Amino acid sequence: MILISQKVFFFFDDSGNLHRNEPSGYFVYAGYVFTDRRELESAKRKYIHANKKLKEALGRDDELKAANLKSKHKRALFNSVKVYESVAAVVDISRVYDYILNDKKSICRYKDYVLKRCVKNRLKKFITDGCLSKNEDITISIFIDEQLTATNGYYDLRDSIAEELRYGIVNFDYGIRHPHVFDADVTVNIEYCDSSKNYLIQASDILANRIWTSYRTNNRNLRLIENQTTLTFP
Repeated sequence: MILISQKVFFFFDDSGNLHRNEPSGYFVYAGYVFTDRRELESAKRKYIHANKKLKEALGRDDELKAANLKSKHKRALFNSVKVYESVAAVVDISRVYDYILNDKKSICRYKDYVLKRCVKNRLKKFITDGCLSKNEDITISIFIDEQLTATNGYYDLRDSIAEELRYGIVNFDYGIRHPHVFDADVTVNIEYCDSSKNYLIQASDILANRIWTSYRTNNRNLRLIENQTTLTFP
């Protein structure tokens, strides 16, 4: 009997800048998550259809990014995939330590920490809900909007996520052990994507911008999203 390992697919983009001068005061990672390839493809088809329809209406052939769309157009794209599971990580920059914000490498490490916590939290919820088993092998694929990332940064993030999910982690500063999540093999793949070629990264851009805008404009309704799991930091 051949056992097929569990598969989970995350798509992420960010909004705002993790910098003390960020006008909204917040940095956001957000995106969509799938445990079924067929559902992933369904979401992609729906977003492509909405994207194509909007491009025709606007007479555009470039990538539709949240930064260059009106609210009603962003809402139309968001609505096309709002029924699917999504995740968000929201950082209140005013509460982040200065030593992190004063150093570019520390900012990158903190972003990785936020992303890792977001992924781990959602996987734990899948297990609690009975969608995943902690006793079966799992492959986790994470697709992130392309950014300036050193090669060693890629490996650090990938290995860090895999090791914490499989073996747990000890925070030596506070003497706290965070237990592992899975009792089987964990494989993590990370791919930095050109958003113009990945429609679910584009959908994640719209989602991240929506949540960031909710803080910038103090419009809480924009972030009341069904099927979404949200973590706040620090």
